[in-house]
Amino acid sequence: MEHTQYIGTRVLDALLREDVRACVSTATLVSSTALPERLVKYANVASSWLKVMHFDAGCLWIPVAQASFMQEWRSAGLPLVWQVGEQVTELYAVEDIIACFARGLSAGAASLFSAFAEECKVAATHRALSEAERARWFDQPDALQGAATGVDLPDWHARLLHYDRLGAFLDHPLYPTARAKLGFDADALAAYGPEFQRSFQLYWLAVPRSLHHPSIADEQGWPVRWPSFADVGLQAAMADTHVLVPVHPFVWENHLDAFLIESGLREQVIRAPRTCLTVAPTLSVRTVVLLDAPEWHLKLPLTIRTLGAKNIRTIKPSTIRDGHSIQTLLGAIADREPSVNGRLLLTDEKCGAHVDNRMFLGYILRRYPAEALQDSTLIPVASLLAQTPSGKLVAEEAAAQFYGGDFAAFFNDYLDLTLRLHFLLWLRYGIALESNQQNSVVVFSQSEPRLRLLLKDNDAARIHLDYLGQRWPNLASHLAQLRDQRIAVSEALPLAQMFTTITLQLNIAVLVERFATVLGQPSAALYATVRHRIETVLTELAAEGEETALARRVLLDDERLTIKYLLIAATLAEKTETGAADVNKFYGRSAPNFLRPA
Repeated sequence: MEHTQYIGTRVLDALLREDVRACVSTATLVSSTALPERLVKYANVASSWLKVMHFDAGCLWIPVAQASFMQEWRSAGLPLVWQVGEQVTELYAVEDIIACFARGLSAGAASLFSAFAEECKVAATHRALSEAERARWFDQPDALQGAATGVDLPDWHARLLHYDRLGAFLDHPLYPTARAKLGFDADALAAYGPEFQRSFQLYWLAVPRSLHHPSIADEQGWPVRWPSFADVGLQAAMADTHVLVPVHPFVWENHLDAFLIESGLREQVIRAPRTCLTVAPTLSVRTVVLLDAPEWHLKLPLTIRTLGAKNIRTIKPSTIRDGHSIQTLLGAIADREPSVNGRLLLTDEKCGAHVDNRMFLGYILRRYPAEALQDSTLIPVASLLAQTPSGKLVAEEAAAQFYGGDFAAFFNDYLDLTLRLHFLLWLRYGIALESNQQNSVVVFSQSEPRLRLLLKDNDAARIHLDYLGQRWPNLASHLAQLRDQRIAVSEALPLAQMFTTITLQLNIAVLVERFATVLGQPSAALYATVRHRIETVLTELAAEGEETALARRVLLDDERLTIKYLLIAATLAEKTETGAADVNKFYGRSAPNFLRPA
């Protein structure tokens, strides 16, 4: 019940935040003192109610409280009330609330809401399993392998895996049912979920060379431990005509046969009889670490859906080369920019392959810059707010180790580098990265610089190619072979939208909301610090000749901020309805601007 109620509250807040079916924008705000006679007994639930009258023939009453972070109104409690004439129905269960939101829709549209109700059940189940696993892990005497804290683990990759696992127990800040890994049952979650972080071995397909498309000829640069045909139980001579392609065991056991039959590949590929390479799941689930060569991470197609029913975690062939192209562009920029040179690290993503342009057969090899990470501690931004076995936040643990407990100094360093890097990319080079909380990793060190950022998986950027090409033609040449045309934009607004929803909201504001408590400050005071830092960086860039007017307007002056409507685009509406080429980039402008002075 606890987990169901938790998910229900998150869902209702998300419905309000994204103004699903105009439940906020066309509602009437009613004081509890003005409720109709039939609803007076609910007056103690909330002092304010939204009266929604366009869901079929009835009226939905939603108890709300004022909010300031990302939405104007949030859920104030239960029940919601559905009124038809004199008949009143109390709504407590999340599935009943979702069904009410689907009233009056066509059968096709309503089916998406019904599917979301099932997603909510999966989220509650997966959260319960994960919370039980966290309690079991934390209660183990050797939970930290004899180390006092995560930063005391023996090497950088062990520390990264530890903080990945802690971050897996923390919900996505905004998508309400992020705990649901749709497609996994309880056994699969335990076997392959990062919350459990159990090791497993990969399966292998032998694929004809004519169907295999590597990013680099002859697989030059692949890990030394990449298996041979003999390693997986096949004749060594097959190497002349075939190539080995890794397959996640969940796909191998559940969906591979159907995919191969549907694609006409079943008779052309050969299943290797032996598994090879021991791996463990990372925070992103479909990316695994090679335990015998931990500087290598392997991104594999995985037939589950996370962060929405449309977000299936296969791999588009275009991303294999595009990610590397953008990585080399970022590296070239960092080399010429003193303010980030030496403080920006990138994973090397040049190695990968796909089979016959199929999204279910391919992979990306990601190599961490091990030479630059010795004696460092890597913590994904997604893990900073996670709870440690000691009960403290991960961020507090890091600040204690690397900043002598000066939490404000840590936050200021992180804030300054994050803003400088992403403003520089946006305003000078026309680049906005989807460097979300998983893809942005804070690198702590005892020696200077104490804090760096490592970015990975940059294949979903938005780049103003004309602007980049006009100002920096040599840099633009890195993108000459760009395959996913959605990356290229023709104006600055998409860059502002990406910066606002990823860098500002997910990577800064979400932290502010919790860091304020750690620092004993109201969130408004910490937002004032963020605003001042933004003004400082923008002033410096303007003095260097960059155009900053749009950034000032959308971030500092406008009353509303851009907000990503992920629940709508990824779950509750078809693409034909939203018009979004990418479900992860469908926006509204309903978030109160927390950077504006009160």
